[in-house]
Amino acid sequence: MTGALTVRELGGLDELARTPPLARSIWGEADAPEDPILLHVLQHVGGLIAGAVDGQGQVWAYLVGLPTAQPDTQHSHRLGVHPRCRRQGLGERLKHFQRAWCLERGVTRVRWTFDPLLLANAHLNIHRLGAAAVTYLPNYYGEMTGINAGVPSDRFEVEWQLDSERVTAHLNGHAGDNWPAGEAFDPLHDGLPAETPDALAVRVPADYYRMLREEPGRALEWRRRTRPLFDSLFQAGHALVDVDVAHQQYLFRRRVVC
Repeated sequence: MTGALTVRELGGLDELARTPPLARSIWGEADAPEDPILLHVLQHVGGLIAGAVDGQGQVWAYLVGLPTAQPDTQHSHRLGVHPRCRRQGLGERLKHFQRAWCLERGVTRVRWTFDPLLLANAHLNIHRLGAAAVTYLPNYYGEMTGINAGVPSDRFEVEWQLDSERVTAHLNGHAGDNWPAGEAFDPLHDGLPAETPDALAVRVPADYYRMLREEPGRALEWRRRTRPLFDSLFQAGHALVDVDVAHQQYLFRRRVVC
C-alpha cells in the first residue's frame, strides 16, 4: 500500500472487480466473494458498495450494504480490511461513511452480524460505534471454510440506530455505561445463573481467531459454552451494550433503546 486512502463509493465493473481478490486475502482462498456484476446490480437497486482506495486505484478495504424490505433499514453484509492495512481505523472509517450515506437517503437503521467471540470486532461494533447486539443466530452460515473453519458459525445480530442519542454519544467517545461490581461471569467455569441480573459482565477470549488456529478444541469449547449463555440473555430481554477490550469483557444489560 502506498499513500493515503480515500473512503468512497466504488463504481464501475472494473473497480468492483477488485473486491473478489481482496475478499480472498481477508477471509482465505476458499472464500466465495460476491460477483462484481451482482455488486453492480446491488448498487443499481439501492445498495452501498464502499471501499478504501489508494492513489493507484487499489482497493484495500470494502463494505457491502444491502437494501431490505424495510425502507428505513439496511443490512450490512460485508466489511473487510486487507491484512496489511489493519489497525489503521479503516473499518471504523467505512462505518462512518455508511452512516452518513444512509442518513442522506432516509435510512436510519443498519443491521449486521459478527462472531460473538471476536473481541476486537465487538469493541468496534458496540463500544466505538454504539450498536447493540440483540439476537443470537446459531450456526447462521452453516459450515464455513478459511479463517472461520472448525466451529459452528454462530453470530450476534446487531442493530445500529443511526440517529439515536446513544449512538451519537458512543461516536463522540462518551459510552457512559456503568459496569457491575465484582468478577465477570466466566463461561468456561461458571454455571448459567438461575436469575439473570439487570447487568452482567461476561469474560471472552482475547483473540479467538488465534485460539481457533492454535487450540481448536478450546475454541470449540468456548462456542459450546457461550451459545446457551448468550441466547438465554437475549431471551431474558438483555442486549450487549458495551465492551471492555482491556479486561476482555462484554456488558449485557436489560434491553435499552439501540
